[in-house]
Amino acid sequence: MELRLAREAGRHVGAVLATVVSLINPGVLMIAGDLAGTDFITGVNEVLYQLNLPRATRHLQVVPARLSNQAALQGMAHLVVDEVYSPAAVDARL
Repeated sequence: MELRLAREAGRHVGAVLATVVSLINPGVLMIAGDLAGTDFITGVNEVLYQLNLPRATRHLQVVPARLSNQAALQGMAHLVVDEVYSPAAVDARL
């Protein structure tokens, strides 16, 4: 039952992402969250490949995010490092 619901949710998200893929033509779509399992991504892929032209999906990869719950923390760490060591910040300290 839960697997069927995850695939169905993936189909709904895939319908929205189909527009994104046709407009932006990304190389990778990273799916994160509690539902980002195989069944959810399978549902996303089903609809993406049905609604988009082969040219838009030829090199497209739909993958689960690797950082999962750590993504926000990693992003903030990179922002802090970029700010602290930006050329303007370094020049101001010298």
